[in-house]
Amino acid sequence: MRKVTIEEAVREIEDGASIVMGQAAVTADLFTDELVRQKESHRGLKLFHLIHLGRQDHLAPDMADCVEVRTMFVYGREMVQAVAERRAQYIPCHFSDLPGFMGDTIPVDWAVVQVTPPDHMGRYSLSVGCDYAQPAVRKAKRILAIVNDQLPFVHGDNFVTRDQIDLFVEHSQPPFCVRPKAPTELEEAIADICTKYIPDGATLQAGIGGIPDAVLARLTGRRDLGIHTELLTPGVQKLYEAGAITGAKKGHRTGKIIATMALGDRAFYDWLDHNEEVELYPADVVNDFDEIAANDRMISINSAVEVDLRGQVNAEMIDGRMYSGSGGQVDFVRGASRSRGGHSILALPSTAKGGTVSRIVPRLGSSSIVTTLRNDVDIIATEYGAVELRGLTERDRAKALISIAHPKFREELEAQWAAIL
Repeated sequence: MRKVTIEEAVREIEDGASIVMGQAAVTADLFTDELVRQKESHRGLKLFHLIHLGRQDHLAPDMADCVEVRTMFVYGREMVQAVAERRAQYIPCHFSDLPGFMGDTIPVDWAVVQVTPPDHMGRYSLSVGCDYAQPAVRKAKRILAIVNDQLPFVHGDNFVTRDQIDLFVEHSQPPFCVRPKAPTELEEAIADICTKYIPDGATLQAGIGGIPDAVLARLTGRRDLGIHTELLTPGVQKLYEAGAITGAKKGHRTGKIIATMALGDRAFYDWLDHNEEVELYPADVVNDFDEIAANDRMISINSAVEVDLRGQVNAEMIDGRMYSGSGGQVDFVRGASRSRGGHSILALPSTAKGGTVSRIVPRLGSSSIVTTLRNDVDIIATEYGAVELRGLTERDRAKALISIAHPKFREELEAQWAAIL
């Protein structure tokens, strides 16, 4: 373990190296900024990351000879453009599979991670970004750790030890914060419908966005809720402080709030710091189908771009461009549906583009991607209601989905479905 400057660390990276770096709140922008400064000195690097907060200058066209970025989740204007122009490469996969790719399908010559200072046991926490970072650390040939004294120390299978670290840089900066926007009236209406499926004692997974935030805000009167989720957000903290979350009836990892990453504001990170009731684990643990299903009354709530009348779901592509990724949607759709008393809910507004386009469509077109198969879909919800599709015939699925489409598109959808048949 050798202390260096960030300039010295980047100079040690050899041409052609494959680098995996952390994401979201613990984005190592110190590293990518320095890589941009040294772009004339490096060629053919392969850099893997998901959500990159902060500056994204490493995705600029003039960086193409220096580094090619690879990802399984397209986030931000720069990444959307880079993937569309094939300057960055998208890897289709479920989040649960990603840790298993580290060191194999995705070589890890270097893992670049932000960590907290060590605790009394000498453990450096990966803070709020365990996900694929911990598996990358385990498979990396060399590890560059950015030791940041402003990160929250989070428990779980979320540690790096001194003997694993090759180079370290001391750097102090706050974790990246994302403050949720207030839900719209439409999102509030959809949340009202979703909340009806959540009983006392349920275990929750909620994605990011207005609808999941609005759902969580409605649950302060529930009791003995549990959390097993890909992403922890401030809505969970508020539910916990309201007394709604105890985890007593999860049936698996009882009493613990389980996630693979966290993203929120400063107050949320302060709540996570050394909180022994919160544990982060790699994505192949948290998003494992059987691990999810082991929680009783598991309710997952995620979003979609569009749904066709057979029940196929596109959750990642708009007008032929990637705007996100499959992430852990299928992991939780399958896991929640197999849980005792569980359900998966895919929620979306009934229209897009100012009400001019229906998001329930006759069939997904050539400019769409099937994220979740019709065989796996459970509940679809819009502001006009929710329908349970499991076990329904194609005809009955179409009728159910048309019933929650916007009224001005229902007659057209009925005619289009008749034509498909």
